Amino acid sequence: MQTGIPGLDGLIQGGLQAGDFVLLVGGIGTGKTIFSSQFAYQGAALVSQPAVYATFEEDIASLRRNMVKFGIDFQALEDQKKVRLLDLEALEGRGMGSNLETILSAIDEVKAKRLVIDSLTAFLSGTTGKFDYSFLMHLIYKTLKREKITTIMTVSNFNGPSEYSPGLEQFVADGVFEIENYLAENMELKTRFVVRKLRGAEHSRKYHTVVFSSKGIEILPYTV
Repeated sequence: MQTGIPGLDGLIQGGLQAGDFVLLVGGIGTGKTIFSSQFAYQGAALVSQPAVYATFEEDIASLRRNMVKFGIDFQALEDQKKVRLLDLEALEGRGMGSNLETILSAIDEVKAKRLVIDSLTAFLSGTTGKFDYSFLMHLIYKTLKREKITTIMTVSNFNGPSEYSPGLEQFVADGVFEIENYLAENMELKTRFVVRKLRGAEHSRKYHTVVFSSKGIEILPYTV
């Protein structure tokens, strides 16, 4: 499955497998939302794989407006019923089970093959203990895997590059991608990407440079 992120598929043996469950870990301002929006949009626009994008991080109107700057016109695909955007923040008071039900209903509605949850950190904040957390993670994983819904869930890393503390979600996930900002030798703030894990693939284990343009994110060979 083509990801829609230029430069990524060659690092993971041509793309993802249908039903893969991937975590995208990164700090504030690293481009997680752009990356995951591109994944959803390109799938729906170019390879006939409708998508659901569920966001806790920003309201839907802001997401539409901000992503247009990167050539991602969600509204056009929404009008064609190829993409469904969900504002989970607005549904937060309804509880975890209700939010999950809303997501699955949206997947059925557009016959989605791709799902983004931005972010898993916020989505799981409603769990009340280890049992709820473990049960919910396995339920999400098994449900999406059974339906062959390829999923990216963003995870906020507040501790800085490479300091994300692995939780159950990392062990359940098929893949873990990390995107991080760092200071180059010339004190310029740059962004880099690494594949930490991807089951069933001989993936790159090196850092790669992330560049941002009016077309979104592109991954290039690493430069310091």
